[in-house]
Amino acid sequence: GSSSLGVVLVQHRDSAMAEDWCAAATRRVEKGSDGVWIRFGPKVDDSLKSRFFSIRFNPITSGAATVMLFGFVIVLLAIGVDRKGCLITSSEEGSDIFRESACYTPKIEFSFWMKWVADCFTWLYIGSQDCWVVFLAVLYFSRFGDMKLGKDDDVPEFSDFAWFSMVFSCGVGVGLFFYGVAEPIWHYTDVNRYGHQWNGTKRLPDNERAQAAMNLTWFHWGLHGWVVYAVVGVLLAFLHFRKGLPMTIKTCFYPLIGERIYGFWGDFVDSISIVATTMGVCTSLGLGVFQINAGIRKLTGYPNWIKLSYYNEANFGEWSDRVDSLEQYYLDYPVDSAFRSANPFRTEDGSIHIGTASRIASFVDTNDEQILIIWLITLVATVSVASGLQVGIQSLSMICLYLGMFLMMVILLMDDTWYIMNLYTQSLGYYLWDFLRISFYSAAFAQSDHAASEGEASWYMSGWTIFYWGGWIAFAPFVGIFFARISKGRTIRQFLNGTMTLPIAYNFAWMAIFGGAGLKMEMAADKFGVTCATPRMRANICRVVERMRPSGYGGNPEVYCSTITKLSCRGTTDMVFDVLSQYADVGALLAVVCLISLILYFITSSDSGSLVDDIVSANGIEEPPVVQRVYWAFTEGAAATALLYQGRLNYDAPDAGLRALQSASICVGLPYTFLICFMCVSLWRALQYERGELKWGESQFKHSVLDVGVTAYGAGEGTTRFFNLKGGSLDFSRFSKFMFYIVAPILPFYNVTAQLTKRTAGKSEGMLSPMTWALLKTLFAAAMFYVWFILVLVDYVDVDADAFTTFGAVIPGGQWTGTAWSAPDASQHKVSQRYGMYRRYPGEVVDGTSKTALDAQVTNEANFFPQYLQAGSAYSDSGAAIGQVGDRLGAPLHYAVIGWYLYMTFACLLMSLRNQVRTTYGLAGNIVEDFFAALFVYPTVLMQLEEMVASAPDLESKQNKIDAQVAEKSMATSPPMESQDA
Repeated sequence: GSSSLGVVLVQHRDSAMAEDWCAAATRRVEKGSDGVWIRFGPKVDDSLKSRFFSIRFNPITSGAATVMLFGFVIVLLAIGVDRKGCLITSSEEGSDIFRESACYTPKIEFSFWMKWVADCFTWLYIGSQDCWVVFLAVLYFSRFGDMKLGKDDDVPEFSDFAWFSMVFSCGVGVGLFFYGVAEPIWHYTDVNRYGHQWNGTKRLPDNERAQAAMNLTWFHWGLHGWVVYAVVGVLLAFLHFRKGLPMTIKTCFYPLIGERIYGFWGDFVDSISIVATTMGVCTSLGLGVFQINAGIRKLTGYPNWIKLSYYNEANFGEWSDRVDSLEQYYLDYPVDSAFRSANPFRTEDGSIHIGTASRIASFVDTNDEQILIIWLITLVATVSVASGLQVGIQSLSMICLYLGMFLMMVILLMDDTWYIMNLYTQSLGYYLWDFLRISFYSAAFAQSDHAASEGEASWYMSGWTIFYWGGWIAFAPFVGIFFARISKGRTIRQFLNGTMTLPIAYNFAWMAIFGGAGLKMEMAADKFGVTCATPRMRANICRVVERMRPSGYGGNPEVYCSTITKLSCRGTTDMVFDVLSQYADVGALLAVVCLISLILYFITSSDSGSLVDDIVSANGIEEPPVVQRVYWAFTEGAAATALLYQGRLNYDAPDAGLRALQSASICVGLPYTFLICFMCVSLWRALQYERGELKWGESQFKHSVLDVGVTAYGAGEGTTRFFNLKGGSLDFSRFSKFMFYIVAPILPFYNVTAQLTKRTAGKSEGMLSPMTWALLKTLFAAAMFYVWFILVLVDYVDVDADAFTTFGAVIPGGQWTGTAWSAPDASQHKVSQRYGMYRRYPGEVVDGTSKTALDAQVTNEANFFPQYLQAGSAYSDSGAAIGQVGDRLGAPLHYAVIGWYLYMTFACLLMSLRNQVRTTYGLAGNIVEDFFAALFVYPTVLMQLEEMVASAPDLESKQNKIDAQVAEKSMATSPPMESQDA
């Protein structure tokens, strides 16, 4: 009736008058306290004076990022090639001896970190990527799909073509040139996920190998890659354009922790994001110049182009004046490096070995060429980013996309068009059919130490899929922020179409055309005998093609001729140019277009990376000052240059420094995996707040789980203040409580359980009263917590490293041994109690240690880990072993495993308690959040719960007042009884 309508209208009016859920955050933006600032020069606006002469940045975020980035680069440069960093085996007088050898330890160390991440967290990367895909699919079809990334009347800032051009150029543009041909070839010819299935008698047919290679390539460039960009981009665009929050990564967590983003934790996340962005762009820029230089060499036909075109004995007079400097480079190489060991600089009579000198000269010139390319790209990118998003980046991106489409279309029509169309259709079907299996595949058996010798390659997952996932995630802050910046005025559903559906379809088309052409060439090389031993690994082959006109028409059959290159013998940077060069004279034109496209894509990657760095360092300003853009553009170029220049001192691995930086940036993907999971929760909750399904403030705990009572620093108000840093504060009461609850969590656990039981339990739990039941739960939780603590400590008590269990007759009579029935055996047998990780050899292994002698101590590999060892044979009565191993690694016992299980039990009890408090008082959240909060920050969780149950009467009375006010307004707006009767 009309009375019900009155209530609805009152509630709607009160909702409209209520303060927006982001009001506190936007007020801080308006008052200038949305972070620490250094402000200098005119106010930021659209004027040229403002753009070129104003300074606006966060000194903590910018300073920390700069120190971390250049500190890391300086460490890589300072370490260089460690001349005694590794031990290798040297054969000396019939014995194998360990000798110190030169190696680039940072690359080895960070590669190990990357492999460790893959070995230990494959399940996390695979599972999280799948969950994100499902999450965005749900979001796409949900009630939130039509919500705008901006105000309801906002329109898109860029046209659809310009927007997609920038999305694609920033997202993957460069990678397609590098991997478009190379990755399918690698999967087809090298050991991969299906590796040993086509070795020897288990070889798969060529067509199945080729299709498997294409399927893996599509998987790595499909939904699971783009999903990370979309999650970050849609959340940040929503919070910035619709709610007015700063465009920085810390803003993504406002729906979870509120204004606490404007402090230490927010600046820390932004600093790491800048470092990840800059490291990613730096490595892409540094490694990309190898491919650009390969393209230039392909076009010129010479190995060098900056000085002399080539170096050999014929033109020695033109470069003989460089011999002294070249010899100095040679002497700087480690004595036992592969190049120096195989190539003496001088002959026995002291004359110059021209072959060695010419190789060094060409190597140094190549390094100079690469550095020159970097700075040309950096300078153009600087001009582009300084000219603004609407001019520089947008224009270059549209040119790049147009040139890429030109290349695809020409190759599609120049090559076997119908084969490529068939391949695209077939590969799409394989991708959809195999989607679930390949998405969840984690190489569980292959990565384990007990994998069979004929299983797949154990390193494949870390070298490919996890390498990709870590790389995509590490680039997420960079690409996500850029996607957000250019997506104002689009709906969530439009954003997901433009950042996932269209780019993936484009990627698949590119891989089918370039990868398909490459696979066809590789298979033809196998068929017609073109090998790595063929001169230049290529030959022009004419062959009869079945689709040609039948030979019976004229007796002169038609044949198809083309140059076939054995691509698997070529370098990665050469493959795409080898494919293009087969198209005769048009191939040269295509190579030029490809080179131009590659350079422009690198420029757009560099300038968009510089723009993102500047936006984040400037506390989220959409159009930050030009001076700061120039700074970050030059930072990327300088870091890449430093690591490339160091490469000239390492002939065997000139890209070692860049590879180390790349490995480190990919390792950043591990913590970002957790952050993106939180972003998914944050996005959904933000949309619920926006639609009024949750009420900001009333549906939250009073304090965050990150609030321990310590504030590192703050930001003062004032939009014109030069420096607004405020000192931190210490809530001693809260901090002391936090420290106490670390070791004594049971007291607040009982307090919360008891108070909650008093208010919610109205009857006994079986034969026990509610308070007795609460006490028993607390005692059980106390037992789980303190036994965990004790077992972790006990685990480090020293034990006998060579303990044995002694048995009587292990092998009774009548047991089949594999060849015959055994006789009864009454001798003692011992079983070693070794379990866990040990050193391979006993004692210290140093320079000069005999490997042969150590191998004799541990016997042969077959008996290295014997299950049963008889006394008097493998072991003496004293337990002395010829099959001994080295020192134990880690804790001697394994009681800590039981202890951590008990701690998990304690965390589950706390999770249940937090979930009960939330549901009782109507707080936002879910049981997954409860579990991880209880698992990692149990002291602050207990502080949250104590505060909530202590303030519960106030909440209840407040709710009663609200209900009374709604009822009173309902009565006041209800029509008279006569009107209702009428």
